[in-house]
Amino acid sequence: MNTDIKIVTMIKWGVGYPADAFNRTYRALKVNLDSDVEIVCVTDDPTGLEPGIKSVPQAEIPLDRSKWNDGMWPKVALFKEDVFPTGAKVLYVDVDIAVVGDLMCFFNQIQPDEMQIIKDWKTYHEQWFPKLFPSNRGGNSSTLGFVAGDHSNIWDQFVADPDGSFANFGNDQQFITGVAKNLRYLPEGWTGPFKKSVAPLPPLAWFSACRPKPDCRIVAFHGSPELDDLTRRNRSDLQLLAEGFGRIRWIEAYLDAYDGPVVKK
Repeated sequence: MNTDIKIVTMIKWGVGYPADAFNRTYRALKVNLDSDVEIVCVTDDPTGLEPGIKSVPQAEIPLDRSKWNDGMWPKVALFKEDVFPTGAKVLYVDVDIAVVGDLMCFFNQIQPDEMQIIKDWKTYHEQWFPKLFPSNRGGNSSTLGFVAGDHSNIWDQFVADPDGSFANFGNDQQFITGVAKNLRYLPEGWTGPFKKSVAPLPPLAWFSACRPKPDCRIVAFHGSPELDDLTRRNRSDLQLLAEGFGRIRWIEAYLDAYDGPVVKK
């Protein structure tokens, strides 16, 4: 058991996100982790990744590739027994995030035989009008914490019946939420969805800095807009207003900091 090993991992497959996106997140991770934390990318193609990122081959996914994008089914391969050293504490993060605070607190949450996951975020409508829009949301797998080797049942159950897993659960996070042992939800404020908690609804967002709260460590950008859609790098001021959020200066500073050379902690 390698109980002292700490790993942050991402997954790169297909052409959805280029290597530059992973390199950006890697640079942000380096600043917000202790120096002994290993950063790993599970991938089918490590071309273009920073030398500091350890690449691990992605396992064969026994599901028709056309179904992988219903969620992100390759994520279940994280739980295959030989992907990480047994006993290592593993923190998984999606690549389409901004790392805005120290992440070592996540490793304190990771305990043997438990699956740490985000409680899926409610929409503003669900938050404001819970009686009109009741919700019973499960886990959101954009951030996961687990001890390597403790949850191989997730992979084993998937490969035993991949089409049945897809038919019964629809996407990877519902499958993980339904199958994982001892599910635990991470502290609510640590990961904030840009559209559901960090930024107010348009047009109020036009008059807001859209900054994450002080206890937020990770800002998630699920769907549209993405990080690059919220700055003058790729949009005119009119386009930014039409997007609904305007120009987000802290994101411009983030991209300026992490689209360059690695900055070590």
